[in-house]
Amino acid sequence: MAEALSIRSALNYALEKGFSKIQLKSDAQYFIRAMSKQEQVKEIYGILFDIHTLASMLETVTFVSIPQSENFVADTIAKIAKNVFVSLISHWDPPAIIIGHV
Repeated sequence: MAEALSIRSALNYALEKGFSKIQLKSDAQYFIRAMSKQEQVKEIYGILFDIHTLASMLETVTFVSIPQSENFVADTIAKIAKNVFVSLISHWDPPAIIIGHV
């Protein structure tokens, strides 16, 4: 999940900055396989849909699998971001919706 969210953010950033060609490297082999072959992963279907849509707006997007030893910093940042996100969601108290008569 963290990997998919990071890649979606990277694609958004690339589009905002006007990039036309990008290469995304990841140590998550299952994710790279899913992106390269456009396979569906049930748990992250919506995010994969967003990624495919964003990627189609760029001229070239390549997904490359790299060893985890070469991706330590990015992997650590993604895990921290996921933990912060989960922590925020688990402590979120949505406002009550009051339905009244007009």
